[in-house]
Amino acid sequence: MSQELVTYIVLGSKTRLKETKLPVKNKYEEYLRLNFDSKENIVKTLDDLITLSKGDLIVLLPPSSFPNTQAKEALKKIALIGLSSWGWFEFSLKRKNFLQNVKKINTLIRSIPDLEQGIYFSKSLYFSVGGIGSFNTAPFSEIAKRLYSRIDPQKPLSPLIIRTKNLTLDLYNAAKS
Repeated sequence: MSQELVTYIVLGSKTRLKETKLPVKNKYEEYLRLNFDSKENIVKTLDDLITLSKGDLIVLLPPSSFPNTQAKEALKKIALIGLSSWGWFEFSLKRKNFLQNVKKINTLIRSIPDLEQGIYFSKSLYFSVGGIGSFNTAPFSEIAKRLYSRIDPQKPLSPLIIRTKNLTLDLYNAAKS
């Protein structure tokens, strides 16, 4: 039986993620790249990757971003409990600009996380709501609505660690490619 509790999936195209280094896998965590070929096959590729993943909790991350140690521990505990749950990460306090403030307000009002925040959910919950749905300019919009129709989200976890200075360009290219 597999011991992996959490599967982290870094979103992006094959060309974008080719240079991205993933953290070292351990017995409780699995790291995967989405590696899609074209916009048309993102949903199918993601569904296949989630189906084959070993973790009970799935975390979708933007390129070059990873949870800190505190968030990883919280995700492991959520996975150990085994109940259906979902949520996202807070915005980083280090990156303050007008656009991020608008995104924060949008997240608070609509309860839909931005790509920059990442999202996590139970694997069983994901399939019970029919998967991600569509993946457009607001990638988590459809899945958040579907998940919210079942249960309320968890309190946001601490912000992701961003390993690039050019995150806006990375996110734009990930959503566009």
